[in-house]
Amino acid sequence: MSKLQETRIGLFGGTFDPPHLGHLAAALAAYDQLELDLVLFVVANDPWQKTEAGIEVTPAQHRLEMVKVAVSDFEGLRADDSEINRGGLTYTSITLQEMKVVFPNSDLFLLVGGDVAAELDTWKDTDLIRDNTTLVVVDRPGYLGAEPPAGWKFKRVIAETPDIAGTEIRFRSRRGAEVKTMVSESVKSYIDEHGLYEEGSS
Repeated sequence: MSKLQETRIGLFGGTFDPPHLGHLAAALAAYDQLELDLVLFVVANDPWQKTEAGIEVTPAQHRLEMVKVAVSDFEGLRADDSEINRGGLTYTSITLQEMKVVFPNSDLFLLVGGDVAAELDTWKDTDLIRDNTTLVVVDRPGYLGAEPPAGWKFKRVIAETPDIAGTEIRFRSRRGAEVKTMVSESVKSYIDEHGLYEEGSS
């Protein structure tokens, strides 16, 4: 990644398996309400909390390519492959240290959903995360008004996000059910082209 001059950078990390319309709505709401210059969809290489729990995750390169097609029509949104290039387990604290080098004169905003906010103290090196970014909690259906643990300063973004979960998309796709109201047309085309989420696919 080349060094850029943007001053307000949103970091939206996730597995994005697949990236869905809820992700886009959250990122666009943060972009507008916080007057960000850029929102990076930071695609996790190996999301350790999921893999340790035995949750199967689609290969990172497929997830990155889906994010690329999902954000391609939106100014200010961009896919980021830094965690994939780094390899190994994905830790937000390490990513933040790298982003401080890439964007040395920028304010970094870490975007998390309300479902994630309450679990932040389970993350690695939380002090480093608190010291190097502004936490942003994006309200989502089922987690409206969610807050991080005590001691975290944060901003809130209200997003009109549809009630969508990647788990449901994968479940429906495996059974041949329609998902076109959950993901963009470009992401749906990618899923179909590569046979993702079909029974027996990896």
